[in-house]
Amino acid sequence: MAVHEPLEQPRVSRFGPRVWIFLLVVSAIVVVAYAVYAASLSGGSSTTASASLGSLPETRSGTSPLVGKPVPSFSLPELTADAKPASGSVSPADFAGHPLVINFFASWCTACQAETPMVASVAKEFAQKVDFLGIDENDTAAKAEAFIAKDHVDYPVVTDHASLQGKYLLIGLPTTVFVAASGKVAAVVQGQMTSQVLTHWLSRIE
Repeated sequence: MAVHEPLEQPRVSRFGPRVWIFLLVVSAIVVVAYAVYAASLSGGSSTTASASLGSLPETRSGTSPLVGKPVPSFSLPELTADAKPASGSVSPADFAGHPLVINFFASWCTACQAETPMVASVAKEFAQKVDFLGIDENDTAAKAEAFIAKDHVDYPVVTDHASLQGKYLLIGLPTTVFVAASGKVAAVVQGQMTSQVLTHWLSRIE
């Protein structure tokens, strides 16, 4: 009498269909998140994103990823007719070899309204040592011009609509970037500065 061996049972995967679907969804989320993060570092941003910038009344300290790196490049149209250099547009390269303070602001920003007169005053004191550049973010030209005229801002001011939010990792206004004569970022201050904070960092780059 022949003896029949038992048929080999097919192996059953330890992971059911739902588990595999879950893993695929998680992988897709990770890929999308990384793509968004990479786009932000490369300078990709939108007008909607820039419009979301709020006023930062308190100074936020901390090491920025920009510190120690070359100041991100840009070329933006002048807002002020008497801005120098009077080339119709301004970029950090125009100030090569000189310490530079880049101040991001907007007329609608309440912290900027409090900070800008102080920055304009200190800028006059350091005019022979440090260059200043204002960047008006997501504003109308008329409001920005009235704002800087009221506060007696006499350093160059350019206008921007979202293009620098990613490059400069802006999370709110005002934000001030201190650039050494070497062209590398020495410090980034987020939020409204006191004159003591401003002069402290000016002394580090002059």
